[in-house]
Amino acid sequence: MQRDLSFDVGPVRISPACVLAPMEGITDRPFRSLIRGLGGCGLTVTEFVSSEAMSRQVAKAWKMAELSPDEHPVSIQIYGRDPVRMAESAKYCQDLGADIVDMNLGCPSKAVTSGCAGSALMRDPPLAQRIFAAVRAAITVPMTVKMRLGWDRECLNAPEVAHIAQEEGASMVTVHGRTRADAYKGAADWKAVGEVKAALKIPVLVNGDILTVDDAVRALDESGADGVMVGRGTMRDPWIMRSIADHFAGRPAYEPTLDERRTVLLHYFDMMTEASPINPDRYALGKMKKVTGYFTRGLPYGARLRELVYAATTTQGACEAVTHYFELLRSHNLRDGFSRVHDDPDQPFRVGDPRRLDRVAP
Repeated sequence: MQRDLSFDVGPVRISPACVLAPMEGITDRPFRSLIRGLGGCGLTVTEFVSSEAMSRQVAKAWKMAELSPDEHPVSIQIYGRDPVRMAESAKYCQDLGADIVDMNLGCPSKAVTSGCAGSALMRDPPLAQRIFAAVRAAITVPMTVKMRLGWDRECLNAPEVAHIAQEEGASMVTVHGRTRADAYKGAADWKAVGEVKAALKIPVLVNGDILTVDDAVRALDESGADGVMVGRGTMRDPWIMRSIADHFAGRPAYEPTLDERRTVLLHYFDMMTEASPINPDRYALGKMKKVTGYFTRGLPYGARLRELVYAATTTQGACEAVTHYFELLRSHNLRDGFSRVHDDPDQPFRVGDPRRLDRVAP
């Protein structure tokens, strides 16, 4: 199925129209670099950055907004409720090299919404409008907005808020197909995203539950959106956006071998270690464990690898566990791509001591 999966956000061309979603604690520079390097990603977005912290010159916030020289196009996402601080932070983001500045109206976290930020702004369209206007006046790069369908099922006002954003100068809107009350429960409602698309003239991205190529096809068909934003799907399969882009370009969807998965996971571990500020075994190890937990879902005997990585006390120990695991798969002639060796993610070992990875039968 060939389809032109690309569009423009102001002067910024997004091609292919597969966008890496902002994910707290995940989409730092190493992860964004990893995903971009694997192909199929038309735009990366940072973790959300607090406008309050950024405008107060908090070092951690500025660190989260750092970009790589070759990371373009890239968007920095900010959140907050004060129009003045949001505008100041947007200007800082532009100065840092962001091609796009995105505003978060989608985070369901109580820590964020209790301060009337994130998805809580869906309950206050007038305040959202003032923020949109202030940010648009402060920057020359495109302004975009990411939101949910509404606060809850009694307040499904995404078309209204999205239209306000468009009228205040937004160049794109992304809609996660759940409300704030839904959090991440149930299934994303891609058809409801279509109501936003129908109300706007600017591009719309559909987000939520896009874990496979088939999901991307159905999400686009049901929503009529211009592209997809993929979050958790990239953690389970970092090649998912390349596969989606291949599909819509009429090429066979790319599928990495297990050897490639090992190489990429270890390379990402190296990038996290290099990015650690002082103590890699404290800073990077936690992220290695989190990523491994997602990355190995569905791989043969992946549960055992997760156990070993979770038990590691050093980054070297985590790397050794990964190397040992993939050597085991190779010794059992498991070399094919993910789908052809897909196994129950928590499959028990058939023989031998369950604490001994090297005694597992194929």
